[in-house]
Amino acid sequence: MAATAPPDAPDQSDDPDPSAGTRFRPLRARAERRRAAKEEAEDEQWSRRQFACASCGADLRFDPGTESMRCGHCDSVTPVPHVDDAAAQFENCYHAHLDADTGALTQEEALSLNCQGCGAAVEFHPDEHSRICPFCDVAIVGDARLQRRIVPQAVLPFTLTHDGAHDAMRDWLKSRRFAPNDIAKEAEADHFHGVYVPFWTYDAHSDTDYVGQRGTRVGSGKNRRTVWRKVSGNVKGPFDDVLVSASRSVSAEFKDALAPWPLRELETYQTEFLAGFRAENHTVGLQEGFAKAQDYMRAVIADWIRRDIGGHRQRITSSRTRYSKETFKHILVPVWITHYTFENKTYRLSVNGRTGKVYGHRPFSMVKLFAATIGLMAALGVAGFMISSVPWAG
Repeated sequence: MAATAPPDAPDQSDDPDPSAGTRFRPLRARAERRRAAKEEAEDEQWSRRQFACASCGADLRFDPGTESMRCGHCDSVTPVPHVDDAAAQFENCYHAHLDADTGALTQEEALSLNCQGCGAAVEFHPDEHSRICPFCDVAIVGDARLQRRIVPQAVLPFTLTHDGAHDAMRDWLKSRRFAPNDIAKEAEADHFHGVYVPFWTYDAHSDTDYVGQRGTRVGSGKNRRTVWRKVSGNVKGPFDDVLVSASRSVSAEFKDALAPWPLRELETYQTEFLAGFRAENHTVGLQEGFAKAQDYMRAVIADWIRRDIGGHRQRITSSRTRYSKETFKHILVPVWITHYTFENKTYRLSVNGRTGKVYGHRPFSMVKLFAATIGLMAALGVAGFMISSVPWAG
């Protein structure tokens, strides 16, 4: 007869230590509270960039070219509150903030993702599923997380609309030499991304002592030569609003190609201007930005020195520059960015969101290039024949 277990015998397959679940409950509770607090902070942070329509409750979006936000659902308009724009042009003392770099500047937390392709730190809503970097068109993998960033003091709001950016792109493509005839019609542009890009501006006064040589041409014909004379002197000059990108995803070429930026039209930073647009967080610090500004200043100072030396040729032997009255601003500028497709190839194009100036890459028509080459060779051949047929005296 088979033995049977007593009816009250414990099931050996159960947790041998019933108190284990009890011990881990506080840990699970703390983890759950941290997760809930994180989600609450993310929702609160993003809500600062969202403005509800008073009429229907839908999200408002800043309307480029106006001082208002517009509802995409009921088309109602909400004015952006007016603030004192003198703060937009206020110059911050560089050395007062230098010790802690950004520690003395107002900061906030922003939900951002770092692009592994170009290094941009771009804001994304935590519920967004399509996360494509607007700068390099690469998919960004990962969860949006809170990152600390410096609050910009000023912004150039968009004045060029989404449709205006499309028109600027088509006009730019039509004006390209050696471009395919049908490029403006056939180019398929993905959705334009409106992005506020961070920049630093720097002011300074320079005082430079230099030693160099002035070259003066003398004589004529075979006796022509340059006589060098040692010189020294001093040049001084101010620098105003030297613009430096605070983004590693934006090159100097990009910045200069979309210039000029009407910095006198800066407005005091308000989140209403960013409603419906993305904003990139700065990835270049205050001190690093000033070092890049000094590279530009040194090139300008070298030109000043050459003009001061005079003569036909100049040599700069040495120079020593002292900077004073260094100030800075942290600003956002508007850029429309897209990637368009032509004959299965993708090209990046950017439009100044204020002036409509365009910078980008484009295809070339091999037929037009070949025809231009043949035409140039024919013109050179005709010119050579005409020169050889002239009855030269002698």
